[in-house]
Amino acid sequence: MLIETAKQLNQAIRLGRAADYIAQEEERLQREISTIADRIEQKNHALKWVWLAGPSSSGKTTFTRKLSEELHRRGIKTHPISLDNYFVNRALTPKNPKGEYDYEHIEALDLTLLERHLEDLGGGKTIELPHFKFLHGKREFRGELLSLKNDELALIEGIHGLNPRLTSFVDPMHSFKIYICSRTSLKIDHQTRISTTDHRLLRRMIRDYSYRGHTVSKTFNLWPAVRAGEDQWIFPFQPLADMEFNSAMGYELPALKPMAEPLIRELPQTHPGIQKARELLTLLGCFEGIEKSMVPEDSILQEFIETPD
Repeated sequence: MLIETAKQLNQAIRLGRAADYIAQEEERLQREISTIADRIEQKNHALKWVWLAGPSSSGKTTFTRKLSEELHRRGIKTHPISLDNYFVNRALTPKNPKGEYDYEHIEALDLTLLERHLEDLGGGKTIELPHFKFLHGKREFRGELLSLKNDELALIEGIHGLNPRLTSFVDPMHSFKIYICSRTSLKIDHQTRISTTDHRLLRRMIRDYSYRGHTVSKTFNLWPAVRAGEDQWIFPFQPLADMEFNSAMGYELPALKPMAEPLIRELPQTHPGIQKARELLTLLGCFEGIEKSMVPEDSILQEFIETPD
């Protein structure tokens, strides 16, 4: 089923073909995951570290899980490591020129601890993984131990996962790097593209509300700093990746629409982001909505729409 524009997608939804298109898009993404797993499997004898990075709401966490599952099916054991758990305690976080905590800064991570842990893992030692409690802004240790056997891989995931300041902690000959993006090929019409940034903002808005209890105002307040951090700390290192994974799916905006529209309408008319909010409502207005129950349980999109227990 070839769908390139909002009009074509809306017609498929009205004709009851949404489920077929969703299945087609999910299968396409799984093929891309399999292709990346093929490359890793081919080089597995020389690999120890798989680095995964991408901007906010690109789907890093779920992609890492799905790649791990695919590699396990091939007999390759993996151990995910989230760089988010290496945040320094909030009081030690660098600040931006406005005096606000800069969570996007690379030194918001405890680089010394991370380097020591990677060195120990590479040397066959056991480490105790940290766990960062975002609600309290503090790191703790819960007795979660990790060691790597010779034929096992560490999947290291986070926004700074391609930054040479981190990747230089290990031998580059044993590393494989993946850049994760969310770049939809769907268009409003044959001339009008959909902004990748707007796509990610919609994902993040719903996730922040569902998982972090953030109002839409808070998400809009944080977004400029997130974007500035991406320009400084993520996008410059994209060319260093060995492969790229695009997590965007053509049916996403109809799935996000029923959840995003009520949140956007809650933004006060006096908020500095109100013009962007209006643009997002205009974008969503181009699509028919679909129920989130149509999204498969193992979809990457569930990272952004699933309601936590």
